[in-house]
Amino acid sequence: MSFNKKLFLIFSLTFIIIIFFIFLFIFFQYTDYSQEQIDINEKTSDISKPKFSINGKKQKISVTANEGNFLTEDEIILEKNVIFKSNKFKIYTDNVIFNKKTLVASSQNKSKFISNNTSIDSAGFDIIENGNIIYFKGKTKLILK
Repeated sequence: MSFNKKLFLIFSLTFIIIIFFIFLFIFFQYTDYSQEQIDINEKTSDISKPKFSINGKKQKISVTANEGNFLTEDEIILEKNVIFKSNKFKIYTDNVIFNKKTLVASSQNKSKFISNNTSIDSAGFDIIENGNIIYFKGKTKLILK
C-alpha cells in the first residue's frame, strides 16, 4: 500500500491551516468579548452629595460629603471629602459613619480639625451629644497659633 507523499503533505498543511484559523477566530472572539465587558462591581453611592445638619444646644453643625451609602436603617457611611462645619470649627476627613438616630458621627480615618487659633490632626474622631463633645482618636497632633 503506497500513498502519494505530495497528497499527504497537501492534506496535512490544509489541516494545520484550518486549525490555525480556528484558534485565531476563537482568540479574536474572546478578545472582543473581554473589551466589551462592563465592570459590575463598580461602586455606586446611595446618596449623591449628602447634606444635613446636627442641631445642638450651643451650635448647629452642617455636614456635607460627596457620597453616602446606607449601612443600616439608622447608619449612613459618608465618603469622599466629608466636612463638618459650624461657626466655631471645621473638621475635614474622608470617611465617617453617622447614626441618624443617636446623632453620633465616628471616623477611623485621618482627620483635620480647624478652629480660630487651633489645628488638630488625628487618626479619627467621635462627635457625640448633638455635636457638643468631640473625642479625637489615635495619634493626635495639636497646633496652637
